Amino acid sequence: MKRRGFIKTGIVTIAAGSTSNVALGEIFIPMAENISHLEMENFISDLDIRMDRISSSGGDYLNSLINHTPTETEQDFFKSSLRTLLLIGSFGDLPTKGQVHPWMQKRLLYSEPEINYSITSSIDVLKNMSDDTTEDIRSALDDDPDLGDRIMEALDLEAQAIGVSAARRRQMRMMGKSINRRLKHSPEMLISEYVKKADKLLMTSNSDEDFEQFQRAQMGEEKYLKIRNEAEAAALQWSKMNINDIPVGYEPIIAENDYNKQSKDEIDLKKKKAGTLLGIGVASTAVGWLLIALGAWVGVILGVTIGPFLILLALILLSIYAIKSKKSQA
Repeated sequence: MKRRGFIKTGIVTIAAGSTSNVALGEIFIPMAENISHLEMENFISDLDIRMDRISSSGGDYLNSLINHTPTETEQDFFKSSLRTLLLIGSFGDLPTKGQVHPWMQKRLLYSEPEINYSITSSIDVLKNMSDDTTEDIRSALDDDPDLGDRIMEALDLEAQAIGVSAARRRQMRMMGKSINRRLKHSPEMLISEYVKKADKLLMTSNSDEDFEQFQRAQMGEEKYLKIRNEAEAAALQWSKMNINDIPVGYEPIIAENDYNKQSKDEIDLKKKKAGTLLGIGVASTAVGWLLIALGAWVGVILGVTIGPFLILLALILLSIYAIKSKKSQA
């Protein structure tokens, strides 16, 4: 798949064919520390439905702003981004015991190619923004000061339609407000800042040792050990229950074989790096390694966990540029 095609062509439309404007209702995420298997079964079933919904329907809200048929690559980027935000947001809201449930862990592993794709594509968007493009974005916002807010409203409605929790949507709107305010002032400064932050964080995970040190530094030694021990104890509880496996209820948008030209070590490293930016860590325990949440989305404002911010920034930039281009062609 040509990841940069939607940047180089200059036709940057991203939404149609992604979600429907008929909302499913907010996804229910069980929050109790001693979460039961039945609660996880209900949650996972609901999550699978919503992940499948993103890949198979609508896109009406953003499409109402961007009146152009998107390319396959553009659709893939939007869908994988929305699925990443839903999956990671839901995972982060779960208690540790829910996060290490075997069905939840399986879905994170299954979706790793999509997660990696949405993060690396977002970084590509930022790194490939030319001076002319950033000037077009600034001009579009000068001509229409409410444009960024309308795009954010459309993205919020897309998130609501697939059941993203109210708390996560509030955080997303907060990020969007910060992005739009800074884009009006200086798009190139914001883009440069987050490219540097992403590169700096990616450099921290070049080995297992560096990656673990990053986790400990980000969370604090005491908190990191507490969560790791909780994850280990919870995984042992699930393991003793001999829980039957169930298939993932959604098809991949970006599959593992899209990376089949790379070595296993390269793939594993990229997965760790994408997880770092999204606030997901690998905890090595007596029962093996487990994926655990390192921080909340709110940390992106402080430059700690920047993955959701990168995705949202890329979506807003592409949307503004698409609308600007459409008006120029009219």
